[in-house]
Amino acid sequence: MDKDDETRVSLAKDGQPGALSGAHGAPFPEHGPAGGATALPVPERPDGETPLDAVVAGAAYAVLALLGALFGVFGSFAQNWTFGPVPVAAIALVVLVFCIVRLAGLGMGGRLGAAVPAAMWGVMAFVMSLRRAEGDLAVPGTTAGYVYIIGGMVAAVAGVMLVPAARPQGEWLLGRAARPRG
Repeated sequence: MDKDDETRVSLAKDGQPGALSGAHGAPFPEHGPAGGATALPVPERPDGETPLDAVVAGAAYAVLALLGALFGVFGSFAQNWTFGPVPVAAIALVVLVFCIVRLAGLGMGGRLGAAVPAAMWGVMAFVMSLRRAEGDLAVPGTTAGYVYIIGGMVAAVAGVMLVPAARPQGEWLLGRAARPRG
């Protein structure tokens, strides 16, 4: 086996070749692995993640998608509140879109965490701006509607772009971690 091999499974027990042993060379109990099965153990991941971590991360992304969708629907109905000719609610909603997207990305530790609520907000805002068969619109073609749609898209893209990347710069191009210059 290679020294970098992740499995680290030894096939020797008490000097007898062919016997199973656990991770990092530790032998199994007398009757083999738990439950009497003779399968090899699942190797530990080098980053220490467990299947539960993947489930929790998936649930977090689902909650962020739901948050983006709900905010898109709420904003589509609330964007038309004005203070005189100034679309105050649309401006406040654009700022909130930026904050939600940026904080989601920082909380999840990468741009994917920011892109999920931004994409769902964009989808819902777009759907709510379409004319229904009855002729109804939630986001009309007014100043407030344009500020909400266009300003929200700019705010969502800016929020995603301002989240630091999860990997070192240049890794996507080189396929490995970039070497520091010095």
